[in-house]
Amino acid sequence: LRASRVASATGCTLMCENAFARVERGSGRAKIQRLAYFPADAQKDLAKFQVVVVVGCRVPVAMFGYADGISHLVDYEKQKVFELNDTEDFAGVIEYLENKTAASGVEPRLNPIARPKMPKGLLTGAKLSAAIAATQPERAIIIDESLTSGGQYWDYSAGCPPFSHLTLTGGAIGIGPPMAVGAAVACPGRRVINFQADGSGMYTVQALWTQQREMLDIVTVICANQKYQILKIELTKQKLPTVGGALSSLTDLSAPAIDWVHLAQGCGVKAARVKTVEEFVSHMQTALAARGPYLIEAILM
Repeated sequence: LRASRVASATGCTLMCENAFARVERGSGRAKIQRLAYFPADAQKDLAKFQVVVVVGCRVPVAMFGYADGISHLVDYEKQKVFELNDTEDFAGVIEYLENKTAASGVEPRLNPIARPKMPKGLLTGAKLSAAIAATQPERAIIIDESLTSGGQYWDYSAGCPPFSHLTLTGGAIGIGPPMAVGAAVACPGRRVINFQADGSGMYTVQALWTQQREMLDIVTVICANQKYQILKIELTKQKLPTVGGALSSLTDLSAPAIDWVHLAQGCGVKAARVKTVEEFVSHMQTALAARGPYLIEAILM
């Protein structure tokens, strides 16, 4: 809240990294803008500001190196960039800024209570994002490795009951299932929801066995688009072919199609496959009411 007070007092924008480790979010918590993933969009976001103050993280750069592309997202010649990272006491840094800006008595910018309207019909990435935000319980821990399928979840979930939001923090995929295990072990009594891209989930599918062995309260929601969509997008940005040939084959997960229900059941985890919002909500309610792990494979259009 102190950072939000500083933002209110100075008129600045409070932002977080795109690949953040953890943000405490939801209604009654600070309004935060998430930096865009793609370099051109992130650079455009940051170019609006004359001054950029970085606390508790590094100055943002592009996730990947692009030939003749964007690497640095801030312009050190045109912007004043302050990196307040020479200490581990980041709470103390925020307190210092609060005092310097006389923000202690200022009303912080907080998210109002506002769940998204429940969508209907066949599932898409956007509808799945809205459905999760509409059903997640208070104090949920959201392990978000949804990647391309969950791009709208950040906005949909802004006004949900307070929750913890954890994401993939780098370019190496597969963190979701084991991170869900860690969160459930660390925070018994809180419901963990792993919003998981299918391709990434295949890197660490063995975590499902651990979830069942330890009877962890984890709901895994698989975004089953049967492709490495993020890699297809990156290939397009590099002007490489995405249809036909080896590159197409390497980003395709449909031949053979991965059967997540049987994978989960083989580890002892209850599982269901859904194609509509209505089916998803029904199984999500069942999963949240039960003890132990549950997997929902969401077939996306």
